[in-house]
Amino acid sequence: MWYLSLLFILFLIIIFTYFVKEYQRYRLELDKTLLEYHSYVVKMDKLEKENIQLRRELAIEKNAAKERKEKVNQLKAAFLANISHEIRTPLNAIVGFSNLLIESKDVSERRQYAQIISANNELLLNLVDNILDLAKIESGYLCLHTSSFSLSELVREIAMKCESRVSDEVKIIVKKTENDYWAELDKKRITQVLEHFVMNALKYTSQGYIEITYEVKEAAVILSVTDTGCGIPSDKLNKVFDRFEKADSFVQGIGIGLSICKSIVEQMGGCIGVESELNAGSKFWIEVPCHPICCSEEKNSVYLMS
Repeated sequence: MWYLSLLFILFLIIIFTYFVKEYQRYRLELDKTLLEYHSYVVKMDKLEKENIQLRRELAIEKNAAKERKEKVNQLKAAFLANISHEIRTPLNAIVGFSNLLIESKDVSERRQYAQIISANNELLLNLVDNILDLAKIESGYLCLHTSSFSLSELVREIAMKCESRVSDEVKIIVKKTENDYWAELDKKRITQVLEHFVMNALKYTSQGYIEITYEVKEAAVILSVTDTGCGIPSDKLNKVFDRFEKADSFVQGIGIGLSICKSIVEQMGGCIGVESELNAGSKFWIEVPCHPICCSEEKNSVYLMS
């Protein structure tokens, strides 16, 4: 009977070994499950924190967007109020001086009235052009038409065109380069940008000079207008190219000219900037990509246009 006892003992050992292995396997699976659960809890905690952070950032962005929208609405309201004044002012001048022109018999008076009417016609035309350009930019229909032209002639033409608006206390200077260069760009739009720079300089410069110049690089040209005017406050310097923004709300204009200039230059693939010091003057410049071609030598000097 001893072998039966031995078999029974072996059976118990086998059963015990089996249960020990099953217990160990169960513990390993349990530990693995607990580890996965802990990892899951950690991930969920991390996701919850990220979700809270995202909600905070979304709330901040939402508030910022709301503030931007309110600011734009305020600027648009001011723009509409301002534009009605900007349209009425030249129209009233045109109507009033047209009546005086009809009634006047003096030749010099009639000539003076005609000049005033012409100046206000130009103001009105520039205003309409700016509004149309703004509409083209908004709709994405602003087109560029390139042609080859002399950069030296361009700056001289702009100076001559603006000469009649210059007071006796202000001189327009065209700084010549060592050589004359030709560039293939949209001359009309480049002229529009530089003329706006000059007209802005005239508004803020009561004495001193306004200098128009250009500088050529291997694959770009820099055109600039420098004045000795009142300058721009530092807190407004980074906003001058924003739409509906004006450095001085009492100065004539609707606050879209520099924004249009920026859009034009950026469409050309260039950049625009300003350097200014309060009560010391400003320098507005653009840099547009092109390959200037040297055509003739010019003596490095300046032209005084007024």
